[in-house]
Amino acid sequence: MPKIINHETRKRQILEQSLLIFAKKGFQNTNLSYIADVCKISRPTLYQYFKDKEQIFQFAIKHVTGDLFKEYKKISRDESLNYEGKLKAICRDVINKSYTNKPFIVSLVDFLFQMKRKGNDYSEEIKRRTVRLHYLFSVLINQGKRQGEFKDIPVAETVDQIFAMIESFAFQMVLLDSFVPENSAKLLELFVDSFTVEKS
Repeated sequence: MPKIINHETRKRQILEQSLLIFAKKGFQNTNLSYIADVCKISRPTLYQYFKDKEQIFQFAIKHVTGDLFKEYKKISRDESLNYEGKLKAICRDVINKSYTNKPFIVSLVDFLFQMKRKGNDYSEEIKRRTVRLHYLFSVLINQGKRQGEFKDIPVAETVDQIFAMIESFAFQMVLLDSFVPENSAKLLELFVDSFTVEKS
């Protein structure tokens, strides 16, 4: 009797293995043959799931951001935290998880530069992958304003500033050996403090 293959499970397994490979070897130094060997499948089988390593990387980004968003949605629903606490917890976790997965962040920056050289701008793709987090920050700030926790600040501009800080920290993480995640997390928390109403 032929073995039944769950294609979604296999696709996820390929993505998970590819994430480890990209983190170890970098995007530029990874090829499909190596991915197929590590996944213990033939190259033609790999082509049934992905047409090239660019597509694998795109799906890997989708996979990572999707899993992160599920975690942050749980934090946003944590009734033991106020809106300031929820916002700070998510910001801190973004920094800490990025640092823990620094090799993948390095690969991501490598991928973006390689694509840029080929004339492919993936900035909109990255923005699309983070739009749910952008929306979640907006919801938390709006709710915090309604509850009197946050000052009357422009929400869209504030969320853009948070993202700009996170992106800046990500590039520092890649380029500077002296990068300290705790310092970056504290700076984000200080920014949240700047629009938090002081408790009397």
